[in-house]
Amino acid sequence: MSPAESIQGASDVELVKLFKSGDASAYDAIVQRFQDRIFRLACVWLYDDQSAADVTQEVFVRGFKGLRSFRFRSTPFTWLYRTTKNVCNEFNRVRKTEPLDDEPQDPASAPERDVSEFESARQVRKMVAGLPERQREVVVLRIFEDMSVKETAQSMGCREGTVKALLHKATEKLKLKMQHAGISNE
Repeated sequence: MSPAESIQGASDVELVKLFKSGDASAYDAIVQRFQDRIFRLACVWLYDDQSAADVTQEVFVRGFKGLRSFRFRSTPFTWLYRTTKNVCNEFNRVRKTEPLDDEPQDPASAPERDVSEFESARQVRKMVAGLPERQREVVVLRIFEDMSVKETAQSMGCREGTVKALLHKATEKLKLKMQHAGISNE
């Protein structure tokens, strides 16, 4: 097995250990493994693809600097998730605008059949953004990122029961909002 193949097959923890031991290619593998997820998380908090791309880059710059002191008290993704959340919060403080002020890209260039889907997605995105922060986090991690209850609890630093309760409250609120907006939740 070549070194490149062993890196690609390595677990997240093994990649961090390889990086900490001086293997720079392990960090490239970490970036490749997580960049799409980090970008999606940033999009949820910032509602602007360009800003999300900038934040994603900043997360991995900070990751490169800070990962050498990683103590394995959480998973590498949990650490990157918290870094992403912090960078997004910093970005929003500097920007001094609410996430709802920014709209996704204009659907004018989309084919006509996609416009209604775009509008529904935009409405759902606003509804999720309107949830209290902890409920929004649970929705993003459990539904958009498809994380388990246990992984979500670890990422958020809370108990699994708290995740379940927050998700229940969030889905009930979203169902009501979707009914009022005339959006099918099936």
